[in-house]
Amino acid sequence: MRFLLPLAILLHISFMLFGQKQKPTIINEIIIEGNDKTHAKILHRELTFEEGDTIVDLSAEINQSKKNLLNTRLFHYAYINIIRHKHLANIIVKVQERWYLWPIPIFEYADYNLASWLRRKEIDYLNYGIILEERNFRGLNEKLKLKIRMGIREQYGINYAFPRLFNHPDIGGNINVSYFRQKEIHQSIVDQRYVDIEQDRYIFREGRLIAGIRWRPEFFYSHFFYGGFRKYRYHQNINTLFEEPAKHNLEYLAIGYTFKFFKGDYIMYPLKGNKLKVTTEYGFGSADYFFTDLAFSSHYPVHPKFTLTYGFNGYASLTEQYPHFLYSGPGKTWYIRGFEDYIYHKDLLINNRLQLKYTLLKKKRFNFDWIPSKKFNAPFLSIFLNTFFEAGYGTNINGSPAEVTPVSIGAGIDFLTYYDWIGRFEVAQNNNKEIFFNVHWGYIF
Repeated sequence: MRFLLPLAILLHISFMLFGQKQKPTIINEIIIEGNDKTHAKILHRELTFEEGDTIVDLSAEINQSKKNLLNTRLFHYAYINIIRHKHLANIIVKVQERWYLWPIPIFEYADYNLASWLRRKEIDYLNYGIILEERNFRGLNEKLKLKIRMGIREQYGINYAFPRLFNHPDIGGNINVSYFRQKEIHQSIVDQRYVDIEQDRYIFREGRLIAGIRWRPEFFYSHFFYGGFRKYRYHQNINTLFEEPAKHNLEYLAIGYTFKFFKGDYIMYPLKGNKLKVTTEYGFGSADYFFTDLAFSSHYPVHPKFTLTYGFNGYASLTEQYPHFLYSGPGKTWYIRGFEDYIYHKDLLINNRLQLKYTLLKKKRFNFDWIPSKKFNAPFLSIFLNTFFEAGYGTNINGSPAEVTPVSIGAGIDFLTYYDWIGRFEVAQNNNKEIFFNVHWGYIF
């Protein structure tokens, strides 16, 4: 009997600690601050709760809402504070907006990366011009872009993306009109590298009109249904292209679908979470074509400073004699590190990526008070070291098989800073026993 009292006390304490459920919180009011231009409804769309909701784990909802806000790429920082009164909570959302109107000069090498351009040893293999971009047009997270580009591949175009159609928070769209012309084109592939032809006149012209509807029913994924018209013209003096008689006038109607999924910390440079993009397109006209392109990556923090990432890319086409100028697989939408200088035009190509990343410098914020604008006076810098291994396989599934097995290992350093700018310096050795130093902008995953 003398053990019953301590046992009863122990049971009571256990019930107090583990038996009671977390008390729910009711969202009383949501206050938005710092959105000088952005409409409040754009921010409300990214919050995982609304006024009147009953929340069990408010801290988890707050954390996810902050990630959603930052992944719109409209804000430098997002803070969410809670003012509690018994079971009620007032939520204060404060953001720091970015600068949205950008005149961006174009001065770019026309190769896949800076090192490939230097290895080409043709200083004039460049594109130049200007982009005028409004990244938060009308404060509705709309993107309006005007582009004038000269050089190897001239382009004149306008692109308009909008997240709300008929004021519906889950339905938006995109419209793109572009015109291209070139005096230099790829004519063939020899030893897995392009052979170009150049003339004094324009020998290739392309026009496109693409429009689509984007449906985002949840926070983490979206569907994009699109269609459009493509028109291609080669000059009459072009006789052969990629060992086939040249077709000088081609027109296509295209329909396609893109699925995007991301659930993680930072969509532009994830250290945690999963990311997926799948695009499939069918075109009919001068010669029907069909392809599917896939990119997946999973990022797992194995230590506060280490992230292990697995990535997979795949491209497949079921079209015989696929129109070369429509090719959108490896070398266009993605590439294999250590093989940036090579061209793999295969009906089927897959690539596995394994990367271990070390955070050398965690996100460090700098305050430059001498800069008057808050949109520029508090930049940050993160630095990451990484080592990687990539293994691919490609073949033709239409016609005669022609297998390739690119494999590479390497290491690099990444710099991440303001306005999603990512610079990557990498050294890679491939299974051809070649060693390359490459410079890239943007993340590989």
